[in-house]
Amino acid sequence: MSRSCPNCAASYPDETFFCGADGNITVQDQTESDFDPRLGKQLGGYIVVARVADGAMGRVYEGRHPETRARVAVKVLHEHVARDRVSVERFKREYEAAHEMDNPYIVDALEYGPTPDGSFFLTMEYLQGQELSKATSNKQPLAKARVIRITCQIACALEHAHSYGFIHRDLKPDNIFLCDTALGPQVRVLDFGSVKLQMETGAKLTALGTTLGSPYYMSPEQATGASDVDQRSDVFALGAILYEMLTGRIAFEAPSVALILMKILNQSPPPASGINPACSEAMDAVIDKALRKDKKARYGSARELAQALLSACGLSGNIEEWAERSEADIASALVEAANQAAKPKPVQPAAAPEVKPAAPVEVAAPEVSPRSSASNPPDTTMSRSSEVIVVPSNAPKAKLIVSVAIGVAVLCLLALLMK
Repeated sequence: MSRSCPNCAASYPDETFFCGADGNITVQDQTESDFDPRLGKQLGGYIVVARVADGAMGRVYEGRHPETRARVAVKVLHEHVARDRVSVERFKREYEAAHEMDNPYIVDALEYGPTPDGSFFLTMEYLQGQELSKATSNKQPLAKARVIRITCQIACALEHAHSYGFIHRDLKPDNIFLCDTALGPQVRVLDFGSVKLQMETGAKLTALGTTLGSPYYMSPEQATGASDVDQRSDVFALGAILYEMLTGRIAFEAPSVALILMKILNQSPPPASGINPACSEAMDAVIDKALRKDKKARYGSARELAQALLSACGLSGNIEEWAERSEADIASALVEAANQAAKPKPVQPAAAPEVKPAAPVEVAAPEVSPRSSASNPPDTTMSRSSEVIVVPSNAPKAKLIVSVAIGVAVLCLLALLMK
């Protein structure tokens, strides 16, 4: 592709945005067989200068402000879509919700209005990078550090939207754009078009969503057509997206919409740790809780889910901190956390047994009998508790031994004389 200056007709490569001769904004060249009358025209405050992509709902253009030369994306509904009231209302709601919220992880919507050819346009910030769906299209797990950064950023975006009372209701990898930055992917959550609209035009919008969108990330309550959809439906979708980032596989995959919804209502995906060895059982538990069939059993908010993921990976701190950390810093922190977890815990020495003090020994003073004399000293007694031990004097014992010895000697002498 090439571009030309509308003033001097000088031709330039497609990546040259301004004319080198007069500084005018260049416009993408066209062929007669693929002519787009919007190129070179102004929609709102911006000139449409190039075609970027075509989607199911509309065509996306590159736009430039004629004075500031700021670069934007201009999304215009296809002619047949612009004739559908629900599609137009959804498109308008996409603008209103994104324009009202000011968050670094939600796409910034600038203008909305009708086009001269009977359609409608939406101007938003120009994003460079790729959708999350393309990042996971190779069916391989993303690096854990990248998953943590992306999950925390999505959770910050949802937390902000939920604080306004906005429930996304159509969160999926196609609606999560990853901008290229030096720190790692920077999330922009797109397409808040189903915000508040589902309850107002439920049946028709559901049919449209089935045709144009993907049911893989739909919560059980949405699958059954319940009207009490709240922020926990977005939590379910984020849990399914987290599973896909960690395993490279869609959590509820089947060949038809009916079978997908049956799985969502009745089955759970295999544990992520059985597919990706980098996942732990603690991470399995986080995903399991996020994907509970009963919304009351899930995390109450996207923040709680992301915070639980951090804890399961051995990381502390709030999700805003980790959303801003570079991917390299997060990878280093994960290594450090793993090393800390692998260290053997110090063995605490056993507490010494408690030694109870011995009972006090009371020594009784010797009692002196009135009949005792110096030659016959009184016995001494020792009392310990109620036990009394009597220790006799050694003097009478010695006298007895002497008497016995003398008696034996006399008997031996008499025996000799009788012979």
